[in-house]
Amino acid sequence: MTVKAAAGVVAFAGLAQAQELSGNGFLFGAPMGSIAFRAGYAGANAGSDLFSQMTTDLSLKKGDFSSFGYGLDLAFALRPRLDVVVSADISGMDKKSDYREWQDNAGKPIEQTTGFSRQAFAASLKYSLVPNGRTLGKFAWVPARYVPWVSAGLGRTLYKFKQDGDFIDFGNNHKVSKDQFSSSKWGGTAQVAAGLDWSINQRFALTSQAKYLSGKADLDLDFSGFAPIDLSGFGMTAGLTIRF
Repeated sequence: MTVKAAAGVVAFAGLAQAQELSGNGFLFGAPMGSIAFRAGYAGANAGSDLFSQMTTDLSLKKGDFSSFGYGLDLAFALRPRLDVVVSADISGMDKKSDYREWQDNAGKPIEQTTGFSRQAFAASLKYSLVPNGRTLGKFAWVPARYVPWVSAGLGRTLYKFKQDGDFIDFGNNHKVSKDQFSSSKWGGTAQVAAGLDWSINQRFALTSQAKYLSGKADLDLDFSGFAPIDLSGFGMTAGLTIRF
């Protein structure tokens, strides 16, 4: 066996041993970043007076404004344990309701549909509480099996609040008429999150996270007289991370 062949066998054996020890393979050099696809629960605090009015007059509960949500995170490594992350989180609900204490002249419910959606975009710094992986030799990088992390960031959220159906005009002899109301604006928001990445092989990891979004935004003229709408809420999502 030549010297070059022997060196090749030794190098291959060393990398194979590293793969066996890590249990999830290795990459040739630490990844530059990752992209994560998530889905789960998007909670809404529904804490402003608009929501209070809706839950008082209509057969809605604060929990009705929470919904299914999905998101995407695009991360780029700044340092071995520090990433900058651009994220998007989308959620929305539609719920049928009627007035709690009023019916029409025929004794039937006065019904309408209420919708509330949020599209949150943010830039955050993400810090891994343990090393993301380790370097073996000059080229091989072995990802850690489990990596807990925390993040914080700022962004903007686009909301839409809409109602369509039959409504009572309390200033006009309680007349019932069909109408539509809507409001859609951007508001500044902040977010904090904590999560766990679980490597399953050299390119892929399962990810889970809990995130709190905080912010508010003005309302359009259809809802004049109300305070800014509450955009805050707590959410939990899980999904797949792909390293690159």
